[in-house]
Amino acid sequence: MADILPHLQPHIDRWKLSPDGKPFETHSSWLAPVTHGGKPALLKVFKPNSDETAAAIILRHWGDGACRVYEGDARAIVIERVEPGTSLVDMVETDDDRTTHIWCDVVETLHAKPAPEGWKDLRRCGRSLLDRPYPGHAVLTRELFERAQKEFRDLIETQGPRQHLLHSDLHHANVLNGGERGWLVIDPKGYAGELEFEASSFLHNPTRAYCAPKHLARRVHIVASRLGLDEERLIRWCFAHGVLSAVWSLEDDVFDPIGGIEAANAALQVLGHRIGG
Repeated sequence: MADILPHLQPHIDRWKLSPDGKPFETHSSWLAPVTHGGKPALLKVFKPNSDETAAAIILRHWGDGACRVYEGDARAIVIERVEPGTSLVDMVETDDDRTTHIWCDVVETLHAKPAPEGWKDLRRCGRSLLDRPYPGHAVLTRELFERAQKEFRDLIETQGPRQHLLHSDLHHANVLNGGERGWLVIDPKGYAGELEFEASSFLHNPTRAYCAPKHLARRVHIVASRLGLDEERLIRWCFAHGVLSAVWSLEDDVFDPIGGIEAANAALQVLGHRIGG
């Protein structure tokens, strides 16, 4: 904890926060439960490698459906401590269909308005896949990598005209139960793009068991029906995003790349069944 406090203390001081729990650390941030004006809150200080530095802008843009922002800039953010704070992960085993419908409710609330002008686009999100050579790792074949490159490029170039400010990592653990306020989103990354991309990380989470083609196909059908999206593009984005996730894991050496590869292969199977009739 002694190593974490120097990163937190300047922000505790400048925003007049009161520590309210044990600080902790993730691969991309230093965090501490605090109070802000007497209200339970969470201080999150971004590490240099963080892709959440615009979180305050994004959460405020969304308003309803997102956690409240008390303070924030490109270095750190103070958000409400969402209570009771259980996530969609806690529901998925008992009722995956209901969980998927709740996720759709959240997306409808977040994306009722288009993205602001000048926001970074999905090409920036996919640069580890689009702008770099095949990493030459045994778990990721060149064939899968190059197909994902092609799919990602084609999907970007053929997006519809309506662009949304996407969370871009809207999996189950980033949707929390806020009690009377409903389900609330945390930890946005923020890219402008079509809604079909938003489902990518949700479709193959929270565990590798949900990468199975039967689970993926059912979720895709629900999401497409609820949100008026294109099923084939949902599946193609899931494939490309699965490979991108694997590439990120290989770059960072933090997470297991197998989950992303399994998601990509499941998407190819579902896509193959659709093409084959």
